[in-house]
Amino acid sequence: MPEETLLKVDDVFFLVQVFCTFAMTGIIWFVQIVHYPLMRKVGKGRFVRYAKMHLVLTAFVVAPLMLLEAAAVVFGLLHATPWITNEAARLGAILLLIIWISTFAIHLPQHRILEQEFEARAYRSMLFGNWIRCYAWSFRSIILVFNMLQAFTR
Repeated sequence: MPEETLLKVDDVFFLVQVFCTFAMTGIIWFVQIVHYPLMRKVGKGRFVRYAKMHLVLTAFVVAPLMLLEAAAVVFGLLHATPWITNEAARLGAILLLIIWISTFAIHLPQHRILEQEFEARAYRSMLFGNWIRCYAWSFRSIILVFNMLQAFTR
């Protein structure tokens, strides 16, 4: 196999970042538009069990993606790659940091409250705060698309 057809480590990390970022962008918009609004329809009698299962099952899906995405972003910051400019890598890392801070400072505490009982204030905080993650992951996706287009046209 000719050397130029082999994937290099930076190629793999960039592809992992693209896959995870695009997957999380789709997931977060689905959660915001479909899943969180439907939470209000569960009913008080079943809400606590639903909220607990939601947190467990969601973590099962998103935790590996978020961890892989973070690892790929850190790799991209430490190792120059032809796929993404240094400025775009730094901006993407800042957006990812915002996502992680939002997740642990806003969403997990609100989910913990909702695991005990439906509390309208916690629900609203979670719902409105989730827009931060929707926009941040969307901007990350846009940055990656533009960088891919630039890399392919060089």
